[in-house]
Amino acid sequence: MEKSKIIRLKIKQKVLSFFEGQHKTLKFGEEDDLKNIREYTYGDNVKRINWIITAKEKKPYIVEREEVKGQNIIVIILIDQNFLFGRKMEKLLEVYSIIGYSALYQKDRLFTYIFSEGLEKYFPHRNSISVVDDVMEFINSMEIRRKRLKIENLQRYIFRHRRSLVIIIGDLFYLPDIKEIAYRHKTAIIKIRERVEENPEKYTGFQLTSFDKKERIPYLVKPMVKNYIKNLKKIDQKLRQFAVLKRIPVQTIYTDEDPFVKLKKMFS
Repeated sequence: MEKSKIIRLKIKQKVLSFFEGQHKTLKFGEEDDLKNIREYTYGDNVKRINWIITAKEKKPYIVEREEVKGQNIIVIILIDQNFLFGRKMEKLLEVYSIIGYSALYQKDRLFTYIFSEGLEKYFPHRNSISVVDDVMEFINSMEIRRKRLKIENLQRYIFRHRRSLVIIIGDLFYLPDIKEIAYRHKTAIIKIRERVEENPEKYTGFQLTSFDKKERIPYLVKPMVKNYIKNLKKIDQKLRQFAVLKRIPVQTIYTDEDPFVKLKKMFS
């Protein structure tokens, strides 16, 4: 819990320092900030003509204006006992807090789903950064030592929302079926991993146990490690192929990295 508080303070400072500007869209109207003034062209709606400028210039002019337009951001957090390994839980909290504070700072609507053995908790949008704090506190309070990821009816929950940006966060060793989600919503995927998970050669000769102490993995030998790495590469390759086909950005954030730069580049 103390680490969570430190993370929140650190990320809030970064977001306020670096995330400037808001999502803007071109809009014709009488309010908001002036964007541009141009001559009327064929096909423009005559209702958008500024008659004061038109009278002065003796020809029709259009005034373009900006408005602040928020978007729906749905964060799906996939978490199980694997997040007890190394600093994965800490990095998960960092990544979520960056996304959450940034979304609210930019006047977006933030919705958060936490899945483990099914839907653990849903946090609807609130116009307060305290919702991000509530999510982080809930994740910290979860007992995940015996939990294995089981996701059912994920699409049913997400289809309740209008078109949104859906961000899926997890270690993604097993990817849920998100084909329909990617078809209906803009989608992004963030993988959080320890580097040693992708190449556990240094554990060759050791016997590992599961976090719930129920399973003992046989002593790791080189052929077993090589087979593990080969299978993981297949899983990641399958995800990359799917992401390229659906134009989904995918980013891997390792626990020894500062996620801020990667996320800023990913969503810029």
